[in-house]
Amino acid sequence: MERLRDACGIVGIYARPGEASIDVRQYLTLALTALQHRGQESAGMAVYDEAGRIAHRVGMGKVREVFADMGQGLPATRCGIGHVRYSTTGSSCVENAGPFVVGEDAESQDGRRQGAIAVAHNGNLVNGPALRARLPQHLLSSTTDSEAIALLLLLAEGTTLRERMLRAFPLLKGAYSLVILAEGKLYAVRDPWGMRPLCLGRIGEIWIAASESCALDRIGATFVRNVEPGELVTIDEQGLRSEILVQAPRQALCVFEYIYFSDATSYVNDRYVYLVREALGRELAREHPVEADLVVPVPDSSIPAALGYAAASGIPYGQAIIKNRYSDRTFIKPDQRLRQMEVDLKFNFVRPKVKGQRLVIVDDSIVRGNTMKRLVAALRHQGVREIHLRSSAPPLRHPCYFGIDIPHETELIAAGRSIQEVADYIGVDSLGYLSIAGLGRAIASVGRLNEQARSAPPEQEARSSAQGPKISEGATSAFYEALLHREFCYGCMRREGWPFDPIGAADESSPLPLMRQPSRS
Repeated sequence: MERLRDACGIVGIYARPGEASIDVRQYLTLALTALQHRGQESAGMAVYDEAGRIAHRVGMGKVREVFADMGQGLPATRCGIGHVRYSTTGSSCVENAGPFVVGEDAESQDGRRQGAIAVAHNGNLVNGPALRARLPQHLLSSTTDSEAIALLLLLAEGTTLRERMLRAFPLLKGAYSLVILAEGKLYAVRDPWGMRPLCLGRIGEIWIAASESCALDRIGATFVRNVEPGELVTIDEQGLRSEILVQAPRQALCVFEYIYFSDATSYVNDRYVYLVREALGRELAREHPVEADLVVPVPDSSIPAALGYAAASGIPYGQAIIKNRYSDRTFIKPDQRLRQMEVDLKFNFVRPKVKGQRLVIVDDSIVRGNTMKRLVAALRHQGVREIHLRSSAPPLRHPCYFGIDIPHETELIAAGRSIQEVADYIGVDSLGYLSIAGLGRAIASVGRLNEQARSAPPEQEARSSAQGPKISEGATSAFYEALLHREFCYGCMRREGWPFDPIGAADESSPLPLMRQPSRS
Protein backbone atom coordinates (compact mmCIF):
# COMPACT_ATOMS: atom_id res chain seq x y z
CA MET A 1 0.00 0.00 0.00
CA GLU A 2 2.26 2.81 1.25
CA ARG A 3 5.22 1.63 -0.75
CA LEU A 4 8.69 1.49 0.70
CA ARG A 5 11.16 2.33 -2.02
CA ASP A 6 14.70 1.22 -2.61
CA ALA A 7 17.36 3.67 -3.69
CA CYS A 8 18.44 2.44 -7.12
CA GLY A 9 19.00 -0.23 -9.72
CA ILE A 10 22.32 -0.64 -11.53
CA VAL A 11 23.67 -2.60 -14.51
CA GLY A 12 26.99 -2.91 -16.34
CA ILE A 13 27.81 -4.69 -19.63
CA TYR A 14 31.22 -5.58 -21.07
CA ALA A 15 31.68 -7.00 -24.59
CA ARG A 16 35.18 -8.06 -25.62
CA PRO A 17 36.86 -6.34 -28.59
CA GLY A 18 35.45 -7.63 -31.86
CA GLU A 19 32.20 -8.76 -30.22
CA ALA A 20 29.51 -7.25 -32.43
CA SER A 21 26.52 -9.46 -31.62
CA ILE A 22 24.76 -6.85 -29.48
CA ASP A 23 24.34 -3.10 -29.26
CA VAL A 24 25.41 -2.45 -25.67
CA ARG A 25 23.40 0.79 -25.51
CA GLN A 26 20.16 -0.99 -26.40
CA TYR A 27 20.86 -3.82 -23.97
CA LEU A 28 21.55 -1.34 -21.18
CA THR A 29 18.19 0.30 -21.92
CA LEU A 30 16.37 -3.04 -21.77
CA ALA A 31 18.13 -4.08 -18.56
CA LEU A 32 17.35 -0.76 -16.89
CA THR A 33 13.70 -1.09 -17.91
CA ALA A 34 13.63 -4.46 -16.12
CA LEU A 35 14.98 -2.69 -13.00
CA GLN A 36 12.52 0.20 -13.23
CA HIS A 37 10.76 -0.96 -10.04
CA ARG A 38 13.91 -0.02 -8.11
CA GLY A 39 13.85 3.64 -9.18
CA GLN A 40 11.57 5.81 -11.29
CA GLU A 41 12.82 9.36 -10.72
CA SER A 42 15.79 9.41 -13.07
CA ALA A 43 17.80 7.23 -15.41
CA GLY A 44 21.28 7.45 -16.88
CA MET A 45 24.06 5.68 -18.75
CA ALA A 46 27.82 6.07 -19.06
CA VAL A 47 29.78 4.35 -21.84
CA TYR A 48 33.28 4.22 -23.29
CA ASP A 49 33.62 5.74 -26.77
CA GLU A 50 36.02 4.41 -29.43
CA ALA A 51 38.91 6.39 -27.91
CA GLY A 52 38.28 5.02 -24.42
CA ARG A 53 36.81 8.26 -23.07
CA ILE A 54 33.65 8.15 -20.98
CA ALA A 55 30.48 9.73 -22.38
CA HIS A 56 27.29 9.85 -20.37
CA ARG A 57 23.71 11.03 -20.38
CA VAL A 58 21.21 11.37 -17.54
CA GLY A 59 17.68 12.69 -17.28
CA MET A 60 14.64 12.89 -15.04
CA GLY A 61 11.89 10.37 -15.65
CA LYS A 62 11.58 6.70 -16.45
CA VAL A 63 14.00 4.78 -18.64
CA ARG A 64 11.92 4.88 -21.81
CA GLU A 65 11.37 8.63 -21.36
CA VAL A 66 15.06 9.42 -20.89
CA PHE A 67 16.22 6.91 -23.51
CA ALA A 68 13.44 6.95 -26.06
CA ASP A 69 16.22 6.42 -28.62
CA MET A 70 17.39 3.22 -26.84
CA GLY A 71 20.65 5.01 -26.03
CA GLN A 72 21.54 5.70 -29.66
CA GLY A 73 22.44 9.29 -28.80
CA LEU A 74 25.51 7.99 -26.96
CA PRO A 75 28.61 6.74 -28.81
CA ALA A 76 28.65 3.15 -30.06
CA THR A 77 30.36 1.13 -27.35
CA ARG A 78 31.31 -2.28 -26.09
CA CYS A 79 31.17 -1.37 -22.39
CA GLY A 80 28.86 0.79 -20.31
CA ILE A 81 26.90 1.12 -17.08
CA GLY A 82 23.37 2.26 -16.30
CA HIS A 83 21.42 3.53 -13.32
CA VAL A 84 17.81 4.11 -12.26
CA ARG A 85 17.23 6.19 -9.15
CA TYR A 86 14.80 6.84 -6.38
CA SER A 87 16.14 9.48 -4.04
CA THR A 88 16.72 8.59 -0.39
CA THR A 89 19.68 10.91 0.15
CA GLY A 90 19.88 14.05 -1.92
CA SER A 91 16.93 15.77 -3.54
CA SER A 92 15.16 14.61 -6.68
CA CYS A 93 16.89 16.62 -9.39
CA VAL A 94 18.97 15.97 -12.48
CA GLU A 95 22.18 16.97 -10.66
CA ASN A 96 21.71 13.89 -8.45
CA ALA A 97 20.98 11.49 -11.31
CA GLY A 98 23.54 8.73 -11.91
CA PRO A 99 25.87 7.43 -13.11
CA PHE A 100 28.37 9.98 -11.80
CA VAL A 101 31.40 10.78 -13.92
CA VAL A 102 34.38 12.44 -12.25
CA GLY A 103 38.00 13.07 -13.11
CA GLU A 104 38.11 15.16 -16.26
CA ASP A 105 40.19 17.80 -14.46
CA ALA A 106 42.22 15.57 -12.16
CA GLU A 107 45.97 15.07 -12.63
CA SER A 108 48.33 12.54 -11.11
CA GLN A 109 51.35 13.61 -9.04
CA ASP A 110 53.71 13.35 -12.05
CA GLY A 111 51.49 15.69 -14.08
CA ARG A 112 49.92 13.09 -16.36
CA ARG A 113 46.19 13.37 -17.01
CA GLN A 114 44.11 11.09 -14.80
CA GLY A 115 41.36 9.16 -16.61
CA ALA A 116 37.73 9.68 -15.68
CA ILE A 117 35.75 7.32 -13.50
CA ALA A 118 32.02 6.59 -13.78
CA VAL A 119 30.11 5.11 -10.82
CA ALA A 120 26.55 3.79 -10.52
CA HIS A 121 25.58 3.07 -6.91
CA ASN A 122 22.72 1.31 -5.14
CA GLY A 123 22.57 1.88 -1.40
CA ASN A 124 23.30 4.54 1.18
CA LEU A 125 26.33 5.50 3.27
CA VAL A 126 25.58 6.38 6.86
CA ASN A 127 28.74 8.50 6.95
CA GLY A 128 28.14 10.06 3.53
CA PRO A 129 27.75 13.65 4.81
CA ALA A 130 31.00 13.39 6.81
CA LEU A 131 32.89 12.08 3.78
CA ARG A 132 31.48 14.81 1.53
CA ALA A 133 32.44 17.50 4.02
CA ARG A 134 36.09 16.48 3.80
CA LEU A 135 36.34 16.19 0.02
CA PRO A 136 37.46 19.17 -2.14
CA GLN A 137 34.25 21.18 -2.19
CA HIS A 138 34.86 22.66 -5.62
CA LEU A 139 34.57 19.16 -7.11
CA LEU A 140 31.12 18.48 -5.66
CA SER A 141 28.16 19.12 -7.93
CA SER A 142 25.45 17.05 -6.21
CA THR A 143 24.24 16.03 -2.75
CA THR A 144 24.57 12.25 -3.14
CA ASP A 145 26.72 9.53 -1.63
CA SER A 146 27.37 8.21 -5.13
CA GLU A 147 29.43 11.26 -6.05
CA ALA A 148 31.38 11.00 -2.79
CA ILE A 149 32.29 7.38 -3.62
CA ALA A 150 33.36 8.35 -7.13
CA LEU A 151 35.59 11.16 -5.85
CA LEU A 152 37.14 8.94 -3.18
CA LEU A 153 38.06 6.42 -5.87
CA LEU A 154 39.42 9.19 -8.07
CA LEU A 155 41.54 10.93 -5.45
CA ALA A 156 42.79 8.13 -3.20
CA GLU A 157 46.46 7.25 -3.64
CA GLY A 158 47.26 4.35 -5.94
CA THR A 159 48.16 3.75 -9.56
CA THR A 160 45.20 1.44 -10.27
CA LEU A 161 41.54 1.49 -9.33
CA ARG A 162 42.10 -1.66 -7.28
CA GLU A 163 44.76 0.09 -5.17
CA ARG A 164 42.50 3.10 -4.69
CA MET A 165 39.58 0.82 -3.81
CA LEU A 166 41.68 -0.79 -1.08
CA ARG A 167 42.32 2.71 0.31
CA ALA A 168 38.68 3.77 0.12
CA PHE A 169 36.96 0.55 1.16
CA PRO A 170 37.44 0.95 4.95
CA LEU A 171 35.91 4.44 4.82
CA LEU A 172 32.59 3.40 3.29
CA LYS A 173 30.13 2.73 6.10
CA GLY A 174 26.80 1.47 4.88
CA ALA A 175 25.24 -0.20 1.85
CA TYR A 176 26.79 -0.05 -1.59
CA SER A 177 26.58 -2.18 -4.67
CA LEU A 178 28.60 -0.51 -7.42
CA VAL A 179 29.32 -0.84 -11.11
CA ILE A 180 32.28 1.27 -12.23
CA LEU A 181 33.96 2.33 -15.46
CA ALA A 182 37.69 3.04 -15.11
CA GLU A 183 40.87 2.23 -17.00
CA GLY A 184 38.89 0.80 -19.92
CA LYS A 185 37.45 -1.89 -17.66
CA LEU A 186 34.17 -2.72 -15.96
CA TYR A 187 34.23 -3.23 -12.18
CA ALA A 188 31.53 -4.55 -9.85
CA VAL A 189 31.71 -4.19 -6.06
CA ARG A 190 29.45 -5.22 -3.19
CA ASP A 191 29.76 -4.01 0.39
CA PRO A 192 31.15 -6.44 3.01
CA TRP A 193 27.67 -7.14 4.41
CA GLY A 194 26.00 -7.71 1.04
CA MET A 195 23.15 -5.37 1.96
CA ARG A 196 22.08 -4.70 -1.62
CA PRO A 197 21.87 -7.45 -4.25
CA LEU A 198 24.24 -7.70 -7.21
CA CYS A 199 24.63 -10.61 -9.61
CA LEU A 200 26.63 -11.67 -12.66
CA GLY A 201 25.41 -13.11 -15.95
CA ARG A 202 26.69 -13.64 -19.44
CA ILE A 203 25.72 -13.92 -23.10
CA GLY A 204 28.53 -15.98 -24.59
CA GLU A 205 31.67 -13.94 -23.92
CA ILE A 206 29.67 -10.83 -22.92
CA TRP A 207 29.52 -10.19 -19.16
CA ILE A 208 26.70 -8.42 -17.32
CA ALA A 209 26.50 -7.22 -13.70
CA ALA A 210 23.04 -6.20 -12.48
CA SER A 211 21.09 -5.54 -9.30
CA GLU A 212 18.71 -8.41 -10.03
CA SER A 213 18.51 -11.47 -12.25
CA CYS A 214 15.29 -10.13 -13.83
CA ALA A 215 17.53 -7.72 -15.78
CA LEU A 216 19.52 -10.70 -17.09
CA ASP A 217 16.31 -12.43 -18.11
CA ARG A 218 15.15 -9.36 -20.02
CA ILE A 219 18.22 -9.37 -22.27
CA GLY A 220 18.52 -13.15 -22.66
CA ALA A 221 21.57 -13.56 -20.42
CA THR A 222 22.34 -16.60 -18.29
CA PHE A 223 22.62 -16.13 -14.55
CA VAL A 224 26.13 -17.12 -13.37
CA ARG A 225 26.33 -16.19 -9.68
CA ASN A 226 25.97 -13.46 -7.07
CA VAL A 227 28.72 -10.94 -6.49
CA GLU A 228 29.80 -11.95 -3.00
CA PRO A 229 29.83 -9.52 -0.06
CA GLY A 230 33.14 -7.64 -0.01
CA GLU A 231 34.07 -8.82 -3.50
CA LEU A 232 35.71 -6.78 -6.26
CA VAL A 233 35.05 -8.12 -9.77
CA THR A 234 37.20 -6.89 -12.67
CA ILE A 235 36.13 -7.49 -16.29
CA ASP A 236 38.39 -6.63 -19.22
CA GLU A 237 39.84 -8.14 -22.40
CA GLN A 238 41.29 -11.03 -20.40
CA GLY A 239 37.88 -11.98 -19.01
CA LEU A 240 36.58 -11.91 -15.44
CA ARG A 241 38.71 -11.88 -12.29
CA SER A 242 37.61 -11.46 -8.70
CA GLU A 243 38.91 -11.19 -5.16
CA ILE A 244 37.41 -10.71 -1.73
CA LEU A 245 38.70 -7.40 -0.36
CA VAL A 246 36.95 -7.45 3.02
CA GLN A 247 35.07 -10.11 4.97
CA ALA A 248 32.44 -9.09 7.53
CA PRO A 249 31.46 -11.29 10.51
CA ARG A 250 27.96 -11.87 9.06
CA GLN A 251 26.00 -11.27 5.89
CA ALA A 252 23.16 -8.76 5.95
CA LEU A 253 21.07 -8.66 2.79
CA CYS A 254 18.09 -6.33 3.34
CA VAL A 255 15.25 -8.74 4.12
CA PHE A 256 12.84 -6.48 2.24
CA GLU A 257 14.43 -7.66 -1.00
CA TYR A 258 12.40 -10.83 -0.44
CA ILE A 259 9.35 -9.18 1.09
CA TYR A 260 8.87 -6.41 -1.46
CA PHE A 261 11.76 -4.72 -3.30
CA SER A 262 12.97 -7.33 -5.75
CA ASP A 263 10.97 -8.35 -8.77
CA ALA A 264 8.96 -11.51 -8.06
CA THR A 265 10.77 -13.32 -10.88
CA SER A 266 14.26 -12.55 -9.58
CA TYR A 267 16.70 -15.03 -8.08
CA VAL A 268 18.32 -13.33 -5.05
CA ASN A 269 20.97 -14.90 -2.81
CA ASP A 270 20.22 -18.37 -4.20
CA ARG A 271 16.46 -18.25 -3.65
CA TYR A 272 13.61 -17.43 -5.98
CA VAL A 273 11.78 -14.37 -4.66
CA TYR A 274 8.33 -15.63 -5.68
CA LEU A 275 8.77 -18.87 -3.70
CA VAL A 276 9.88 -16.95 -0.60
CA ARG A 277 6.80 -14.72 -0.79
CA GLU A 278 4.52 -17.75 -1.05
CA ALA A 279 6.27 -19.21 2.02
CA LEU A 280 5.73 -15.94 3.91
CA GLY A 281 2.01 -16.27 3.23
CA ARG A 282 1.90 -19.90 4.37
CA GLU A 283 3.66 -19.00 7.61
CA LEU A 284 1.34 -16.04 8.11
CA ALA A 285 -1.68 -18.36 7.84
CA ARG A 286 -0.19 -20.69 10.45
CA GLU A 287 0.53 -17.84 12.85
CA HIS A 288 -2.72 -15.93 12.33
CA PRO A 289 -5.61 -18.18 11.28
CA VAL A 290 -9.13 -16.77 10.99
CA GLU A 291 -12.52 -17.84 9.66
CA ALA A 292 -13.19 -15.96 6.43
CA ASP A 293 -14.73 -16.30 2.98
CA LEU A 294 -11.95 -15.00 0.74
CA VAL A 295 -8.21 -14.23 0.80
CA VAL A 296 -7.53 -11.01 -1.13
CA PRO A 297 -4.10 -9.54 -1.97
CA VAL A 298 -3.30 -5.85 -2.16
CA PRO A 299 -1.92 -5.85 -5.73
CA ASP A 300 0.61 -6.49 -7.02
CA SER A 301 3.52 -7.45 -4.77
CA SER A 302 1.31 -9.20 -2.19
CA ILE A 303 -0.16 -11.72 -4.64
CA PRO A 304 2.32 -14.58 -3.92
CA ALA A 305 1.90 -14.17 -0.14
CA ALA A 306 -1.88 -14.18 -0.49
CA LEU A 307 -1.71 -17.35 -2.58
CA GLY A 308 0.42 -18.94 0.12
CA TYR A 309 -2.01 -17.86 2.82
CA ALA A 310 -4.96 -19.28 0.88
CA ALA A 311 -3.19 -22.59 0.24
CA ALA A 312 -2.24 -23.05 3.90
CA SER A 313 -5.59 -21.92 5.31
CA GLY A 314 -7.93 -23.60 2.83
CA ILE A 315 -9.75 -20.28 2.31
CA PRO A 316 -10.46 -19.48 -1.38
CA TYR A 317 -8.25 -16.93 -3.08
CA GLY A 318 -9.69 -14.06 -5.11
CA GLN A 319 -8.41 -10.82 -6.64
CA ALA A 320 -11.25 -8.62 -5.46
CA ILE A 321 -9.04 -5.50 -5.45
CA ILE A 322 -7.91 -4.61 -8.97
CA LYS A 323 -5.11 -2.12 -9.45
CA ASN A 324 -5.79 0.68 -11.92
CA ARG A 325 -2.63 0.36 -14.01
CA TYR A 326 -3.02 3.88 -15.39
CA SER A 327 -3.07 5.49 -11.95
CA ASP A 328 0.14 7.42 -11.43
CA ARG A 329 1.56 9.98 -9.06
CA THR A 330 1.34 12.49 -11.93
CA PHE A 331 -2.45 12.04 -12.09
CA ILE A 332 -4.09 15.45 -11.72
CA LYS A 333 -6.30 15.73 -8.64
CA PRO A 334 -8.05 19.05 -9.18
CA ASP A 335 -10.12 19.30 -6.02
CA GLN A 336 -10.30 18.19 -2.42
CA ARG A 337 -12.97 15.58 -3.11
CA LEU A 338 -10.76 13.74 -5.61
CA ARG A 339 -7.78 13.98 -3.26
CA GLN A 340 -9.85 12.22 -0.59
CA MET A 341 -10.75 9.56 -3.17
CA GLU A 342 -7.13 8.70 -3.91
CA VAL A 343 -7.56 5.02 -2.98
CA ASP A 344 -10.63 4.72 -5.20
CA LEU A 345 -8.66 6.22 -8.08
CA LYS A 346 -5.82 3.71 -7.56
CA PHE A 347 -7.96 0.59 -7.08
CA ASN A 348 -11.19 -0.84 -8.42
CA PHE A 349 -13.26 -3.33 -6.42
CA VAL A 350 -15.10 -6.43 -7.62
CA ARG A 351 -18.32 -5.76 -5.74
CA PRO A 352 -19.87 -9.28 -5.96
CA LYS A 353 -16.73 -10.71 -4.32
CA VAL A 354 -16.65 -8.24 -1.42
CA LYS A 355 -20.24 -7.32 -0.57
CA GLY A 356 -21.32 -9.12 2.58
CA GLN A 357 -18.07 -11.13 2.70
CA ARG A 358 -15.47 -11.80 5.39
CA LEU A 359 -12.14 -10.90 3.82
CA VAL A 360 -8.53 -11.65 4.71
CA ILE A 361 -6.58 -8.75 3.19
CA VAL A 362 -2.90 -9.66 2.70
CA ASP A 363 -0.35 -6.87 2.28
CA ASP A 364 3.45 -7.08 2.20
CA SER A 365 3.94 -4.44 4.90
CA ILE A 366 2.23 -1.69 6.87
CA VAL A 367 4.20 1.55 7.10
CA ARG A 368 2.26 4.63 8.20
CA GLY A 369 -1.16 2.99 7.97
CA ASN A 370 -2.91 6.00 6.42
CA THR A 371 -3.40 4.54 2.94
CA MET A 372 -4.53 1.19 4.36
CA LYS A 373 -7.00 3.06 6.55
CA ARG A 374 -8.52 4.65 3.43
CA LEU A 375 -8.60 1.31 1.62
CA VAL A 376 -10.42 -0.30 4.55
CA ALA A 377 -12.94 2.56 4.57
CA ALA A 378 -13.50 2.08 0.82
CA LEU A 379 -14.07 -1.67 1.31
CA ARG A 380 -16.55 -0.96 4.13
CA HIS A 381 -18.35 1.36 1.72
CA GLN A 382 -18.58 -1.57 -0.71
CA GLY A 383 -20.42 -3.60 1.94
CA VAL A 384 -17.67 -5.86 3.28
CA ARG A 385 -18.81 -7.60 6.47
CA GLU A 386 -15.44 -8.31 8.13
CA ILE A 387 -11.86 -7.28 7.31
CA HIS A 388 -8.93 -9.26 8.73
CA LEU A 389 -5.65 -7.61 7.77
CA ARG A 390 -2.50 -9.73 7.53
CA SER A 391 1.03 -8.40 6.93
CA SER A 392 3.74 -10.68 5.52
CA ALA A 393 6.35 -8.44 7.21
CA PRO A 394 6.82 -8.01 10.96
CA PRO A 395 5.98 -4.57 12.42
CA LEU A 396 8.26 -1.76 11.21
CA ARG A 397 9.38 0.18 14.27
CA HIS A 398 12.66 1.86 13.26
CA PRO A 399 13.92 3.96 10.35
CA CYS A 400 16.39 2.55 7.82
CA TYR A 401 19.84 4.11 7.40
CA PHE A 402 20.96 2.08 4.43
CA GLY A 403 18.98 3.37 1.46
CA ILE A 404 15.33 2.47 2.10
CA ASP A 405 12.88 5.31 2.56
CA ILE A 406 11.43 4.10 5.88
CA PRO A 407 10.33 7.37 7.49
CA HIS A 408 11.16 8.79 10.89
CA GLU A 409 10.22 6.53 13.79
CA THR A 410 7.37 8.79 14.84
CA GLU A 411 5.72 8.25 11.44
CA LEU A 412 5.72 4.45 11.67
CA ILE A 413 2.34 3.29 12.88
CA ALA A 414 3.74 0.25 14.72
CA ALA A 415 6.29 2.28 16.68
CA GLY A 416 5.05 2.71 20.26
CA ARG A 417 1.61 1.15 19.56
CA SER A 418 0.16 -2.23 20.39
CA ILE A 419 -1.19 -4.40 17.59
CA GLN A 420 -4.72 -3.75 18.81
CA GLU A 421 -4.13 0.01 18.73
CA VAL A 422 -2.92 -0.26 15.12
CA ALA A 423 -5.98 -2.37 14.22
CA ASP A 424 -8.30 0.18 15.82
CA TYR A 425 -6.66 3.04 13.92
CA ILE A 426 -6.89 1.30 10.56
CA GLY A 427 -10.42 0.09 11.28
CA VAL A 428 -10.04 -3.68 10.78
CA ASP A 429 -11.66 -6.50 12.73
CA SER A 430 -8.32 -8.18 13.36
CA LEU A 431 -4.66 -7.61 12.51
CA GLY A 432 -1.83 -10.11 12.29
CA TYR A 433 1.83 -9.43 11.56
CA LEU A 434 4.28 -12.17 10.65
CA SER A 435 6.67 -12.67 13.57
CA ILE A 436 10.42 -12.27 13.22
CA ALA A 437 10.84 -15.97 13.95
CA GLY A 438 8.16 -16.69 11.35
CA LEU A 439 10.05 -14.59 8.84
CA GLY A 440 13.16 -16.70 9.47
CA ARG A 441 11.14 -19.92 9.34
CA ALA A 442 9.51 -19.01 6.02
CA ILE A 443 12.82 -18.11 4.36
CA ALA A 444 14.49 -21.24 5.72
CA SER A 445 11.64 -23.38 4.36
CA VAL A 446 12.60 -22.36 0.82
CA GLY A 447 16.30 -23.01 1.27
CA ARG A 448 19.16 -22.00 -1.00
CA LEU A 449 19.74 -23.62 -4.37
CA ASN A 450 23.20 -24.74 -5.33
CA GLU A 451 24.60 -24.93 -8.85
CA GLN A 452 23.45 -28.51 -9.31
CA ALA A 453 19.87 -27.65 -8.37
CA ARG A 454 19.85 -24.64 -10.72
CA SER A 455 20.82 -26.87 -13.64
CA ALA A 456 18.03 -29.35 -12.89
CA PRO A 457 14.82 -29.47 -14.98
CA PRO A 458 12.44 -26.58 -14.06
CA GLU A 459 9.88 -28.79 -12.33
CA GLN A 460 12.54 -30.48 -10.19
CA GLU A 461 14.16 -27.12 -9.42
CA ALA A 462 10.86 -25.58 -8.27
CA ARG A 463 10.08 -28.64 -6.14
CA SER A 464 13.45 -28.58 -4.36
CA SER A 465 13.14 -24.83 -3.72
CA ALA A 466 9.64 -25.14 -2.27
CA GLN A 467 10.59 -28.06 -0.03
CA GLY A 468 13.67 -26.36 1.36
CA PRO A 469 16.11 -27.89 3.83
CA LYS A 470 15.08 -30.52 6.34
CA ILE A 471 14.80 -28.64 9.63
CA SER A 472 13.62 -30.25 12.83
CA GLU A 473 9.95 -29.72 13.65
CA GLY A 474 11.02 -28.98 17.20
CA ALA A 475 13.23 -26.03 16.23
CA THR A 476 12.59 -23.04 18.50
CA SER A 477 11.81 -19.46 17.61
CA ALA A 478 15.31 -18.53 18.77
CA PHE A 479 16.73 -20.99 16.22
CA TYR A 480 14.87 -19.34 13.34
CA GLU A 481 15.71 -15.85 14.55
CA ALA A 482 19.38 -16.88 14.59
CA LEU A 483 19.05 -18.10 10.98
CA LEU A 484 17.56 -14.75 10.01
CA HIS A 485 20.27 -12.84 11.86
CA ARG A 486 23.04 -14.78 10.14
CA GLU A 487 21.98 -13.71 6.66
CA PHE A 488 19.87 -10.53 6.77
CA CYS A 489 19.58 -6.93 7.89
CA TYR A 490 16.22 -6.42 9.64
CA GLY A 491 17.02 -3.44 11.85
CA CYS A 492 13.79 -1.68 10.84
CA MET A 493 11.99 -4.46 12.74
CA ARG A 494 14.44 -4.94 15.61
CA ARG A 495 17.49 -2.79 16.28
CA GLU A 496 19.71 -5.81 16.87
CA GLY A 497 19.08 -6.74 13.24
CA TRP A 498 21.43 -4.08 11.88
CA PRO A 499 24.85 -5.40 10.85
CA PHE A 500 26.50 -2.58 12.81
CA ASP A 501 25.47 0.52 14.73
CA PRO A 502 24.56 3.00 11.96
CA ILE A 503 24.33 6.01 14.25
CA GLY A 504 27.74 5.35 15.76
CA ALA A 505 29.26 4.71 12.33
CA ALA A 506 27.91 8.01 11.05
CA ASP A 507 29.80 9.83 13.79
CA GLU A 508 33.13 8.13 13.15
CA SER A 509 35.91 10.55 12.27
CA SER A 510 38.52 8.21 10.78
CA PRO A 511 40.97 10.09 8.56
CA LEU A 512 40.53 10.04 4.80
CA PRO A 513 43.19 8.20 2.81
CA LEU A 514 46.04 10.20 1.35
CA MET A 515 44.68 11.89 -1.74
CA ARG A 516 46.07 13.38 -4.89
CA GLN A 517 45.41 17.07 -5.26
CA PRO A 518 43.14 17.73 -8.23
CA SER A 519 43.72 20.68 -10.52
CA ARG A 520 41.31 23.66 -10.42
CA SER A 521 41.15 24.38 -14.13
